[in-house]
Amino acid sequence: MLMKKENRNMKKNRQILVLAALLFSFLCFPADKVLAASNVVEVPLTVKQNFEENSNEKGIDLTGTYEFRALDIGIPMPGDSDNDRHVFVLDGNNAEKMISLQFQHGGVYRYHLVQTSKDKENYTYDRSSYIIAVYIKNGENGKLVPQVIAEKNDGKKYGELMFYNSYNKRNI
Repeated sequence: MLMKKENRNMKKNRQILVLAALLFSFLCFPADKVLAASNVVEVPLTVKQNFEENSNEKGIDLTGTYEFRALDIGIPMPGDSDNDRHVFVLDGNNAEKMISLQFQHGGVYRYHLVQTSKDKENYTYDRSSYIIAVYIKNGENGKLVPQVIAEKNDGKKYGELMFYNSYNKRNI
């Protein structure tokens, strides 16, 4: 009976010792970092293509090739980008593509958008270019607030990223 009582006391002492050691380690080695939940804001950019065809011909190529490029090093780009460059194709009249960008920090992020389609007979491609500035501001409660400003090479600001192409075959 005395042996059982001593074993219980030893177990109790061991538990107290382990708890004291844990408490000591928490007090002596406090965490120097508090990890916050990831705060990411997604900014969608929609690129549109209008392709006017003034012909009854069949088999007209209504594709346009576009390049979306980062103007600053290391800024967010779409997942399928090649370094700081994202090339894509829009096919058809009223075609569109959404480019999704994800930001984790406040700042100003600049991009360039241009159509790179090769010139072809009877086709007219919109050679406009856009400088897109994405402003990410720190809002209330640590929430990120985006603002997008797209300026065309004519110096005007636009609410949409639109390219106007056409096909005109002149019958003589």
